[in-house]
Amino acid sequence: MASSGAKLADTMSEKVEQRVPVSVVALRAENYSAEDDSIVISLRTKYSTAERIYSVPADCLEDLIADLRRLSYLHPKWRLKGPTDQLSRSSRSN
Repeated sequence: MASSGAKLADTMSEKVEQRVPVSVVALRAENYSAEDDSIVISLRTKYSTAERIYSVPADCLEDLIADLRRLSYLHPKWRLKGPTDQLSRSSRSN
């Protein structure tokens, strides 16, 4: 029995290693739910016109923000120069 469980774990880990990213072309924060402290986001992928809607716990998005900040320190071209730079980025997307 233990050996079949190990085989299953090996098979699952092989599948995880072969993941291919999906290209997202639109990502929006739609709404906040105080009831379960989550944010409703919508996204659209490159090869589909369908818009998918997800409810994401705020904690997960805080982790994502921390990851994005870490990445911005690694890539100088992503660094914000100041508050006005952030505003100009926002106005370009509207």
